[in-house]
Amino acid sequence: MFDTNSLPLSLFLQAERQARLDSLVIKACMRGTMSRLAEWLSALGTWGTRLARDLADERLLRSAIRELHQLDDRTLADIGITRCGIEYTVHHGRAPRLAISERAATIFGGCTCDGR
Repeated sequence: MFDTNSLPLSLFLQAERQARLDSLVIKACMRGTMSRLAEWLSALGTWGTRLARDLADERLLRSAIRELHQLDDRTLADIGITRCGIEYTVHHGRAPRLAISERAATIFGGCTCDGR
């Protein structure tokens, strides 16, 4: 009636309790690991999105530079930039309006676009 190979009840309960504790510890470790993984994947996604946006912006700038280089010097002067200033203008914008008017006055002999 009594099986000699079976564990006493107290040892069985201790083993079961230890298994539950081990399971809780493993679950807690997995939660922490999954949380860190989610944070890392989120940061990676943000970085990838930023990289793609920066590459697209750079491609647009390069396209604008190519288009401006195809214009002749007179047309570039009409819009207020020089051939050597194309890249600077595309990346940083044109000079303030007053400086453009003064430059136009020297190019066109005193006649500016605003009627002076």
